[in-house]
Amino acid sequence: MPEPTIITLPPERWREAKQLRLEALRAEPTAFASSYEDELAFADEVWIARSKSAYERDGNVTFFAEVDGTLVGMAGAGWSAKAKLRHVAGIYSVYLSSEMRGKRIASRLMRRLLDELRSTGQIEKVSLMVNTEALAAIRLYEKLGFEIVGTAHREEKVDGRYYDLHYMELHFRLDES
Repeated sequence: MPEPTIITLPPERWREAKQLRLEALRAEPTAFASSYEDELAFADEVWIARSKSAYERDGNVTFFAEVDGTLVGMAGAGWSAKAKLRHVAGIYSVYLSSEMRGKRIASRLMRRLLDELRSTGQIEKVSLMVNTEALAAIRLYEKLGFEIVGTAHREEKVDGRYYDLHYMELHFRLDES
């Protein structure tokens, strides 16, 4: 297998980002706060705006893993411009196509994303929520330094079943930058 490349996606490739996001929502319905049906209904303008904002790092950024010109994974983060909250980033949209799992691509994506957040000089804490049953994801986040700081019970409901979510945090040391 060719080595995956970690990239930011130029806005003109928004259709590829849309395709990967919809794949993620369909393949892992309990891993995301949004649903396939919700985002399938988005107008193209929403996808274009999302891609442009992430590429320009306008309060968020998304990195993609690409193999032979095909997107196979993604990891994003967003942060607030508000003075009281701009030191915190939230991770979202972490996904890797099933055939690419077990090859350390998700780890590379997350490390690139965390390096980017650290390099801003303003992000001190990174948080995320993960389904308590997503053991591989939890192990990955723990290897990256995240700690479980709480559990939200019955936080998601998918197809009539409730799921608990762990809230995880990673704190950057202020002198790391």
